[in-house]
Amino acid sequence: MILELAFIVKALVIGLLTGLMSGCFGVGGGILCTPLVRMFLDIDPHVAVGTTMALIIPTSVAGALNYIKRKQFDQAMAAKLAPTAVLGTIAGAAATQYVEGQILMLLFALLVCIAGVDLSFSIGENLKKQREKEAAAKGGGEAVVSSEPESAKGIGPFIVGLSAGLFAGFFGVGGGFLMVPCLLYFYRFSVKSAFGTSLIVIAAVSIPGTLSHFALMHVDIALALLMIAGSVPGSILGSALALKLKDSFLRRGFGVIMLIMSVVLAMRELLPSTPF
Repeated sequence: MILELAFIVKALVIGLLTGLMSGCFGVGGGILCTPLVRMFLDIDPHVAVGTTMALIIPTSVAGALNYIKRKQFDQAMAAKLAPTAVLGTIAGAAATQYVEGQILMLLFALLVCIAGVDLSFSIGENLKKQREKEAAAKGGGEAVVSSEPESAKGIGPFIVGLSAGLFAGFFGVGGGFLMVPCLLYFYRFSVKSAFGTSLIVIAAVSIPGTLSHFALMHVDIALALLMIAGSVPGSILGSALALKLKDSFLRRGFGVIMLIMSVVLAMRELLPSTPF
């Protein structure tokens, strides 16, 4: 009975933290939830991925509502990202059955680390500023940087959506860790608008992603329900908090959390005796 109670408490806390991450940083929360489920509940890697995807449905919807109310999203961009993201999610979920669990988690840790380094040290943002300076130098004047997001023209959004979907289905995440940087660096979105648009797309892709993992028997329904009980209020609180914080703080905070989780997850898989 004590062990069951401990499991319930851990699941609720993981759900709450996942919701906060989702609402604050415009991601599904899987980038935090999958490592935590694996580390503290000792769930099979494939089930950790699939169950996390199920959690993303209510978490992303709850978080997106606050951004929609504040009009911090781009409807045209979301409409282009979503269709290919859905296709990518289904394909990514199907691919997990061909990858050994430990390899899946180590690849996940590597991906999180790369994204964390970029956001923590603003590598992509600095490169963008450098390109603007070079363009200004060639043009003989200062570059004019628009505060408005660039339009969703061309095939770029479709490619971003497909890529995010593949990673989402494969790793049991929402895909926001890929969409958010692309919206920030390639389309000049504000941080909050990128978060809101990302969450809307994540809400769309999480349903087919969950169904795909469920068909593969990668979803623990009882665990998912427990985490949802904590994640929905966490997501609402997180999105409300994010709308009041500075963009630079949100960007670096997201990056630091991702870096920490990547290291801890890698150690958990490579050193099973590590006391996490």
